[in-house]
Amino acid sequence: MKLVSGLALATMLALASAAGAQTIEALQTAEAASKAAWEQLPLTERKVTFVKASSTGYGMYDARDNNIFQPGEPIISYVEPIGFGWKPIDGGKFEIGFVIDLALKTEDGTLVSDQKAFMSVKQESHEQNQEYSIDMTLTLDSAPAGKYTVTYTIHDTSSEEVSSFDQEFVVSDKE
Repeated sequence: MKLVSGLALATMLALASAAGAQTIEALQTAEAASKAAWEQLPLTERKVTFVKASSTGYGMYDARDNNIFQPGEPIISYVEPIGFGWKPIDGGKFEIGFVIDLALKTEDGTLVSDQKAFMSVKQESHEQNQEYSIDMTLTLDSAPAGKYTVTYTIHDTSSEEVSSFDQEFVVSDKE
């Protein structure tokens, strides 16, 4: 009886191990297909939203209920870029990097601010990460009440691609 039980146990372990290997191989195949599809994407944004406070990481944000801000209140945009590149660097690592421009216009299209290289971000990883987020904070201390559009232009320093998006918001004159 012990011999049969031991043989059955060994067979179950071998099958479980083989199933685990197939699962890992299937995952690696799917990841390779995902990476190939990613490399065909243009730089763009998967998610853009105003948030209540800076995020704590990818997908970890608290979205605002509206786009109305008080004078001097930080206007924080959470962004998930996709289709970016990875620059190989020393030590077998990869760099993800962006330089971001900002243009701010009033409702009638008057340019209020045009800041090249408003901010830059860079991260190194041993992996070619696809989950990445950026928080962009704009503070308008003395802006008069009204409707505005901010245009962020993201320059991918690894692929040389560029993407822009607009966000409309209101600076309120009411507390």
